[in-house]
Amino acid sequence: MKKYTSITLSAQCILFFLLISYEQHLSTASENAANKMYIVYMGERKHSDPSLVVDSHHNVLATVLGTSKETAADSIIYHYKHGFSGFATMLTDSQAKMMAEMPGVVDVIPKMVHKLHTTRSWDYLGLSFSHATNNPYPKSNMGDGIIVGVIDTGIWPESKSFSDQGLGPIPSRWKGACVGGDQFNSSHCNRKLIGARWHNKGVAKGAINTTVAMEYFSPRDAVGHGTHTASTAVGSLVHEVSFRGLALGTARGGAPRARLAVYKACWNLPGRPGACTNVDVLKAVDEAIHDGVDVLSLSLGGPALPYMASIIDIGLFQAVIKGITVVCAAGNEGPRLHTVGHVAPWIISVAASTMDRSFPSPIMLGNNRTIMGQSQFTGYKETGFRDLGCPGDFTDASSCNCEDAVLDSRMKGKVVLCFTSAAGVNNSNVNRGLVNINLSGVAGAIIAFYPTQAITCYDWHCIVVDYDIGAEIYSYTRSSRKPKVKLSPTKTLTGKPLATKIADFSSRGPSDLSPAILKPDVAAPGVSVLAAYVPQEENLHQSFAFQSGTSMACPHVSGIVALLKVLHPNWSPAAIRSALATTASTIDPSGEPIFTVEEPQRVANPFHYGNGIVIPNRAADPGLIYDMGNTDYANYLCSIGYLNSADCPSKKPSMLNLNLPSITIPNLRGSVTVTRTVTNVGSADSTYVASIEHPLGVKVGVKPPKLAFNSTVKKLSFTVTLSSNQKAIGGYYFGRLSWSDGIHKLKHPMLNLNLPLITIPNHRGSVMVTRTVTNVGPVDSVYVASIEHPLAVKVGVKPLKLAFNSIVKTFSFIVTLSSNHKAIGGYYFGRLI
Repeated sequence: MKKYTSITLSAQCILFFLLISYEQHLSTASENAANKMYIVYMGERKHSDPSLVVDSHHNVLATVLGTSKETAADSIIYHYKHGFSGFATMLTDSQAKMMAEMPGVVDVIPKMVHKLHTTRSWDYLGLSFSHATNNPYPKSNMGDGIIVGVIDTGIWPESKSFSDQGLGPIPSRWKGACVGGDQFNSSHCNRKLIGARWHNKGVAKGAINTTVAMEYFSPRDAVGHGTHTASTAVGSLVHEVSFRGLALGTARGGAPRARLAVYKACWNLPGRPGACTNVDVLKAVDEAIHDGVDVLSLSLGGPALPYMASIIDIGLFQAVIKGITVVCAAGNEGPRLHTVGHVAPWIISVAASTMDRSFPSPIMLGNNRTIMGQSQFTGYKETGFRDLGCPGDFTDASSCNCEDAVLDSRMKGKVVLCFTSAAGVNNSNVNRGLVNINLSGVAGAIIAFYPTQAITCYDWHCIVVDYDIGAEIYSYTRSSRKPKVKLSPTKTLTGKPLATKIADFSSRGPSDLSPAILKPDVAAPGVSVLAAYVPQEENLHQSFAFQSGTSMACPHVSGIVALLKVLHPNWSPAAIRSALATTASTIDPSGEPIFTVEEPQRVANPFHYGNGIVIPNRAADPGLIYDMGNTDYANYLCSIGYLNSADCPSKKPSMLNLNLPSITIPNLRGSVTVTRTVTNVGSADSTYVASIEHPLGVKVGVKPPKLAFNSTVKKLSFTVTLSSNQKAIGGYYFGRLSWSDGIHKLKHPMLNLNLPLITIPNHRGSVMVTRTVTNVGPVDSVYVASIEHPLAVKVGVKPLKLAFNSIVKTFSFIVTLSSNHKAIGGYYFGRLI
């Protein structure tokens, strides 16, 4: 591999330790069918002149095909000639194998299809105009001058989110173009939307059928996904935006004054909306590098390849070494572990969280009991009291399952309760049953399923509840002679006591390809995000919609990156990733733990959110950063076996010493020492002291435990030694190393008595329980209570101190649990120690 000049990168203040039980697997490659589209990747360009790069492509292809250069030129689908060298073409199996052996060819990859993975979210993250003096907006001028490239389904240029009002001239360094096509021409670009290209040669001929699925052979968006992600990242301010009255506020991107370049590489295929081939995506990356973007945002991913680096990620490496920060969606394959995508260390991989907003919809039963569900329907004031029951109570259906519901007029005017046996309402069988219920003329429906985050009811009165609430409603229908229910309209609730959770669909770590690299990197809001969309009504300028997915979380981080680029123009992509990671939060804004949305619910860990939820205000001033250069990235490619041994050091590099803002040790046995280097980007004269939260059963030592910086000492290295005597390896254990320039609080060893479980089913109001403990330790002992509160539950203990002696051997105490929850659902865990 050609030696690269170093790029200055950066670092952090908090490290996560992950000790992973890891079993090596062998990967096998299947033979590819003949006459298939391939990407021939040739690495960094050998010539600065693109015409010479193209000529080298013709030469190597002519040799493999046994034809003239002219014939070979006609066989090339795309040239990748700006950010890196390569081309796409059709090859047989034998030709692909021959091509892989040609000098200068790094890899030959078959075409693959990838899939696509607001008014409140920016306030939730702390980027509020009402507190502008405390966030990066003023100094960054809201991202003005930064160019963000979005590779997606295109753009709806008429949206007010892409207005250029108040913006200055297009940056002079911009080399992009506004490429026309169906219902799109150069006049659709402006000082906000400064570039638009489209790439579809990787899609099979005839696959884009505009008579079956709406599509435009141009940058115009037919799906809505690209418009949504672009406006989330850099959308201009649009006031008085809502979705049918819900979530009213000012819609904006994270960097409202940043410029936008759109690369349409994902297409609305019949039955496959938002399909993106690696051939087209790689071409979009190549063009974006040429055009001069500062940030690349990709809300897309492909099938998991546990032991193979994605060619898209390899192409994005070329963008990163040219100073472009790359942000990608982590994937929507959760809640299973080992599903995270975009695991390369040069990419910021983003998980999806909820935010402090919900859409409660009251359900009043005939016994005057009111329960809160979730909905996005605002069509009626209320239903009045209606008959309530399962589909089988009104029809010949045999169960209370949504999937079994059939079209039947006997449900007309009723409210139907049904349960989903699938994971969510997006299951095709569930959808079919719900359509049947709706078309039967019902007054409304109550749908019980877990999780309840993906709310899709907005065009008819259906309300989502979890299984526990559904079971309670079902019990009422069986205990009442004439069960009745009244459904009320949905409202918008923001702020406390709504807790942050990691979405069930958000892909989880660890990575099979690189288990020593923590992925995802960070998390951001990705559930029910309101942003610009393809118009569904007559108003072409004022169309906004809710969308959920890591696709929505990704552009939140892309917008923040644009702000950081203005504040710190000399920071490398690694420095920016470090600043985001080391300042991220593992608790929500109300101080409560972050939970997961899955069954059973659990406290989230780094496999769910990486380093935590991004905090833009903190990321602007991280204090310390962990920087990386091209040599680090090359060592990574050597460690996973992507590069030939001739291009790698004689001793295979270890991923453990990559200068990442995290430490992950797969399959720890004995002792391991890793090194990290931090760069001071805060006050010149600063001293940072280490504090450690040890992973279970692991000793952690840091040398030196104190880092002192001054005007001449800006970089310092330290070592971390992790030791374990465990013989039975299994499970995942998490700890934390923190560097602080404040006062270090020393924690002393103590005996912890873990109280046996206290379980309060369906907790409302206040409950008091009594427990009695017997001292079986030292005779004269004093135990002091400490509490980890369950979410939104106050816990009181009396007495707080238990003093035992030779006479007093048994003590009783009282635990009081109080909750003001109106919307009941889920499981909440705490601990009394």
